[in-house]
Amino acid sequence: MNTLKYKGYIGSVAYSEPDKVFFGKLEGIDALVNYEGESVAELTASFREAVDDYLAFCQDLGQKPEKSYSGAFNVRIAPSLHRDIANLAAEAGISLNAFVKRALSEAVKHPWVESGSLVTGYGAEMPEPAMLMEPGGPQYGTREQIKLYVPHKDAAFAKDLARRMGWELKEDSHKN
Repeated sequence: MNTLKYKGYIGSVAYSEPDKVFFGKLEGIDALVNYEGESVAELTASFREAVDDYLAFCQDLGQKPEKSYSGAFNVRIAPSLHRDIANLAAEAGISLNAFVKRALSEAVKHPWVESGSLVTGYGAEMPEPAMLMEPGGPQYGTREQIKLYVPHKDAAFAKDLARRMGWELKEDSHKN
């Protein structure tokens, strides 16, 4: 979904072909606040004005502008994924709920990483996968440093695998 961001608020973006207008609404609040514009610049200005007006309105009423959340929600997933997650949780010795909370916390702490994988650290040129084990290249058992970027959905798996292999993990500051 396309979104706008301003002062920590997110707004949706859509286009109405019959009306020839961009429109949206503030997300993550208890009220319904809409905005529109005939161009991207007008939409952006209208969105920012809507946020400012909403914040002023909340201040006048003495209420918190954030949406209230209960902390509970339902997620529908494939039965096979449910089984896989339950097995991983059991292997980790934690409940399914604790496993999902941990995975979601990691997703929030480490926003989406670019899709695909990238290995660097072997010199100026990134090697082709077949070159990684060629003579003169890094060998198993060495202390060569690599960076591996994986799809975000696989980050927890990759970290767990690295820990099981005894590899030292360092956080990377890479952001999209």
